Amino acid sequence: MRRACLMSGQITRSPKRRDPVSFHGFYSRPLFVSRPLLDHDGLDAWVKENGFLEPLPARDFHVTVALSRISIQQELPERDANDLIVMAGQRRRVVCFGGVFALAFGCAALNRRHAEFLRVGASWDHPSYQPHISFAIDDGRDLSGLTPYRGRLHFGPESYREPFADIIASCRKG
Repeated sequence: MRRACLMSGQITRSPKRRDPVSFHGFYSRPLFVSRPLLDHDGLDAWVKENGFLEPLPARDFHVTVALSRISIQQELPERDANDLIVMAGQRRRVVCFGGVFALAFGCAALNRRHAEFLRVGASWDHPSYQPHISFAIDDGRDLSGLTPYRGRLHFGPESYREPFADIIASCRKG
C-alpha cells in the first residue's frame, strides 16, 4: 500500500496496513525511526550532476521520522508498514545541517508522524522538525544558486531501531 504526500500538504491515502511494532509495550531505550528512499537513483544522479565532492552512498538515503536520545516511557505508535510518496514539487531547498548537505522538503504526513512520537515522550534535538534527506558532506560551496532536486521521492515502510546501534555493535566487537 502507498500513501502520497502532495506538496500542497494534502494527503491521498490508500487503505492503511499497519504491522505491529517489534517491541510491544514500553520501550526503554533511545529510538531511531526512519524511512528508506527507495527510488534513490534520481537524487543520486542530481548529486553527481551538481558535482558534490563527498556524496553519501545512495543506498543510505533516508528521511528521519524520529530520533529520541532519551528513553521513551510510553507505548510506541505502531510501525507504519506502508510506503510514502512525496510528489515532485517546488517546495524544496538544499540546506546545510551540521556538516552535511540535505534536500529539505515539505510533507504534512511526516510532520504529523513526527508529532506522534513527541506526544509519547520522544526527544528531539532541534527547535523544529524539517523532513530532509542528507546526501553529501559539506564541501563549503555556496548553495544560493543551486536548483534543488524536484523529482518524486518514494519512501519505504518505517524502520524502528536503536540509534547508533551499528556503531555500538562495532565497538563491542573491537
